[in-house]
Amino acid sequence: MKKAIFLDRDGTLNVDVGYLHRLEDLELFPWTADALRLLKRAGYTLVVVTNQSGIAHGLIDPGFIQVCHDEMQRRLQPAGAELDALYYCHHHPRGSVEELSIECRCRKPRPGMIEDAVRDLGVDPKQSWVVGDKWLDVNLGVGVGARSILVRTGWGAEQEQQRPPGQPVDAICDNLIHAVSVILHND
Repeated sequence: MKKAIFLDRDGTLNVDVGYLHRLEDLELFPWTADALRLLKRAGYTLVVVTNQSGIAHGLIDPGFIQVCHDEMQRRLQPAGAELDALYYCHHHPRGSVEELSIECRCRKPRPGMIEDAVRDLGVDPKQSWVVGDKWLDVNLGVGVGARSILVRTGWGAEQEQQRPPGQPVDAICDNLIHAVSVILHND
């Protein structure tokens, strides 16, 4: 089985603007392409795992998620930093779109998106890392036996200040490029 990096999207790969619903608001961090290229060269499968509850709240068109991902890929391609897969959860237990207002298996920190990636891509969570800007990303990693990193971009600095007692995490890093240095040093 292959090793993977499971990456949160908003606040980790790109600036978190709230409910991203327009391409003109998609702003990758300056280090994102370099970080992803280094991980690809090291043999990692790069997988985005993102909660997109704006769909369940009726704020984002479901088709926009793929349009946004395609645009990210277009921007990352010249650097050799393309992502290998995208998984997203469009549910929320208190959503306004009735059929999406459910408790599901895929909303982070539940493991559904990673379970799907294991099935689809042949990746091994125990050889992998989860990187994100919220404790729910870290807890996703803990739940599947992956190592986890909280980045201080997006909500990360605030989340770090609100760390629950006993909250496990393998590292807290300033940003994704710093997280990559930790990953490459520890693998």
